[in-house]
Amino acid sequence: MAGTTALAAAVISGLLGGAPSAQAAPEGPSRGAPDQPDRPAGAGALPAVWPRPQSMRELADAVPLGGEAALVAAPDTDPYALDVVRGILRRAGVRTIHEVAPGARPPAAGPVLYVGGSAAEDALRALKAPARGDLPSGGYRLAVGQTAGRDTVALDGVGPDGLFHAAQTLRQLVTDAPHGRHQLASALVRDWPGTAVRGITEGFFGEPWSRAQRLAQLDFMGRTKQNRYLYAPGDDPFRQARWREPYPAAQRDDFRALAERARANHVTLGWAVAPGQAMCMSSEDDMRALRRKVDAMWALGVRSFQLQFQDISYSEWHCDADEEAFGKGPAAAAKAQARVAQALADHLAARHPGAAPLSVMPTEYYQNGSTAYRKALAEALDDRVQVAWTGVGVVPRTITGSELSAVRQVFGRPLVTMDNYPVNDYAEDRIFLGPYSGRDPALATGSAALLANAMEQPVASRIPLFTTADYAWNPRAYRPAESWDAAIDDLAGADPGARAALRALAGNDSSSVLNREESAYLRPLMDGFWKAREAAVDHGRPGKDADLADAAKALRAAFATMASAPDRLTGDLSAEVRPWAEQLGRYGRAGEAAVDTLMAQAQGDGDAAWTAQRTAQRLRTESEGSPATVGKGVLAPFLERAMTEADAWTGARADGPRPTEGAAPTSLTVPFERARPLTAVTALTDPGPSAGAVSLEAHVPGEGWRRLGALSPTGWTEPQTPGLRADAVRLSWADGTAAPSVHALAPWFGDTPPAGLELARKEADAQTGGTARVDARIYSRRPADVREKLQVKAPKGFKVEAPGTVTAPRGGTATVPIAIDIPDDARSGTYAIPVSYAGRQQTLTVRVYPRTGGQDLARGADATSSGDETDDFPASAATDGDPETRWSSQADDRAWLQFRLRRPVRLGLLVLNWQDAYAARYRIEVSADGQSWHTAAVVRDGKGGRESVRMDAPDTRYVRIQGEQRATRFGYSLWSVQAYGVHE
Repeated sequence: MAGTTALAAAVISGLLGGAPSAQAAPEGPSRGAPDQPDRPAGAGALPAVWPRPQSMRELADAVPLGGEAALVAAPDTDPYALDVVRGILRRAGVRTIHEVAPGARPPAAGPVLYVGGSAAEDALRALKAPARGDLPSGGYRLAVGQTAGRDTVALDGVGPDGLFHAAQTLRQLVTDAPHGRHQLASALVRDWPGTAVRGITEGFFGEPWSRAQRLAQLDFMGRTKQNRYLYAPGDDPFRQARWREPYPAAQRDDFRALAERARANHVTLGWAVAPGQAMCMSSEDDMRALRRKVDAMWALGVRSFQLQFQDISYSEWHCDADEEAFGKGPAAAAKAQARVAQALADHLAARHPGAAPLSVMPTEYYQNGSTAYRKALAEALDDRVQVAWTGVGVVPRTITGSELSAVRQVFGRPLVTMDNYPVNDYAEDRIFLGPYSGRDPALATGSAALLANAMEQPVASRIPLFTTADYAWNPRAYRPAESWDAAIDDLAGADPGARAALRALAGNDSSSVLNREESAYLRPLMDGFWKAREAAVDHGRPGKDADLADAAKALRAAFATMASAPDRLTGDLSAEVRPWAEQLGRYGRAGEAAVDTLMAQAQGDGDAAWTAQRTAQRLRTESEGSPATVGKGVLAPFLERAMTEADAWTGARADGPRPTEGAAPTSLTVPFERARPLTAVTALTDPGPSAGAVSLEAHVPGEGWRRLGALSPTGWTEPQTPGLRADAVRLSWADGTAAPSVHALAPWFGDTPPAGLELARKEADAQTGGTARVDARIYSRRPADVREKLQVKAPKGFKVEAPGTVTAPRGGTATVPIAIDIPDDARSGTYAIPVSYAGRQQTLTVRVYPRTGGQDLARGADATSSGDETDDFPASAATDGDPETRWSSQADDRAWLQFRLRRPVRLGLLVLNWQDAYAARYRIEVSADGQSWHTAAVVRDGKGGRESVRMDAPDTRYVRIQGEQRATRFGYSLWSVQAYGVHE
């Protein structure tokens, strides 16, 4: 039974066989939002303020906050703004706040804060604040400085929300002062919202947020100056199929609490009802039921309403009366929906005149352009009703101002933009923590409202929602990277460890439909590591290379931060993102182990390398079983490459000899096809104290099994066997001894060349007096580095530049540059140049052409083709010298372009500038008379772009580019063709 276990382990591992043939997570500024300062919004001594103000500048000296302060406010001043100001002072250490009526003399000690009213206006004027002017509702002015020798703070706002917004900015002006005290930065702010209505939709399908989560989200909205919360959970039956029924008592209490907290944060509480096809739209009874439900929600504190008609059938009605009243089809559905909206808008205007404008989410909410449905809805809908849309697409990558303008024109009314970001109900394995992007500033300024649809994870949602708030407030100054960085600081708090952990999580969960880039801060560290490793291998000193050591240290530190992230994230955020944080931690630990594996192999330390590799492999397997996707397209490929390169060093491979089918229960045998000389055997097993009881043996013909040694307790065993001929190797253990868990049993053979040699390309073109360059790639076929001389035998007069003795690394590939200088008097033709290393030889074919130059002979030449795609892309466009015109053929592999030179020439070079539709294979034909043609050059692996094709074609008057195979489904397309003659 023990032998069966071992055999199963060996076969499952798939690694039994022969030797192969051939940043720290961002601390401070995040590179997930690349190369931006940590606190970008401030200037000079000013701290950052978010959302980014429209105008903010430094005044003079900061205002210190001590034990006392005076607060001057009229009796009708916004109580919630006053609460914010009082809270600011108390948190800053002000123990006594003197409440002073306007006109009364404030106490002599401490600063005076004027909050709204004429007193604030006078103080703002004294502090030289600009006039109120045309500030829109929600705008405010704030000044911190000194007047008449007295420290003074003045805040004033426009509309019901302006003063509250001013208070939120004041909160962010508190900075540390000497001796553990605090102060207010001296600043002058004139600010206003770029979008009148800014906020959040709870509209995802899944577990709705709890009461506590919603209350906390409203506090977050108040801090970030958002003013609309739309309640629209996808799985709430009391706003959908059971819309007629009142909410249960507990949920009614929840709404009352939400309404109270929303008022305190200057947020309008909205509620969306989606009667869908559970409503008879022509029925007055159903209309009365809808009005009753709306009245009930109003009584609970809701002040904004939306009717939702998405996913409605145009051919099915809830009642027969609707078909009789409206008919069938898109236009009929639009008229029915408009009737319901009209009745509800009339009811709100009569009974609740303070309600926000009613909005409708139409059935066609994401399409572009005009349709029968949209036309009918626009004509029938009351002018007071706004229309919601999501952009062009359910989750559009971009939304432009022109798209907004076009759809607004279709509906003939203001649009409520309900952007489906960062909602993740369509991708439950993801959390979208990247910044808001891809939206024109005109979207914010041109929308009646801008609402971002949140994720099921409310706390994690605050990272992207912070950035949407910043964008909506000041869209023209919005910088996604800086806003994203500030969002992480805001959510993580002041602890550096928590900030680093959250940056690592957000940095590896930042990709989405809006921006495909993932792990942007980590990829440069990975690229730097691989490049440094390749350079160290090329130089033959990976174990002693300082650049590689530095790159490994930086990358490992980034992985270490990822590894510790699950323990550093706390509270509700930790609970929400646990699956993703744990996956991040697994990838972090696996990344650390992968770097350790490759660095230990570079040092030749097989024991340490195998210990680290086992850890990396285990964590990699665990990560593959996780339901959470993190670092999409970045982290898993890094581990795959690292493990592949590690396996090359150990000699483990899946296509080597297999173990015998009928293995004895006390052995695991790998037979060879014939007796072969062995240089070493590598055994990779799980470590353990019983390893010494397992013998590694080789079968010697005529002798039997010869013991090579016992397994190492570290799991890494590699005895050297020079001169030994064997036809099998095995692991053997006594009956009753625990079978080893075998990952690989890899023999290294000595009857093959000690190293491999490949040329990056077998052919190279050069002109006389020029240089042919090619890279040779060498790798060891032994369990050690191989050091041999690289030989290049060039013809007489040719000069070779290549290193002499080079090292072929174990488990890696060294790239060796070879340069061959062509003499000026070399004859045109083809030269075969042997390149050899360690018994292996490759032939480099160098095609030498005469030197070319002079003017472009093709410019202005008469051109014809096998057939132009249209008259807009004629053959003449390829030779007219205009970089804005191009020739395009019909979709035919055999299509061609031909042109006639002004005189016969010895043609030496064609330069083709392909458009995206290029040729994968083609040839150049030339002719003296346009009748008799011969091939001057063949291109078998066209890559598009700018391609230079050399030849030596005397007496050429006609040139034809003959296609053989297209690279795309389109025809061939050339921006230009240039022709150059040989220097005689």
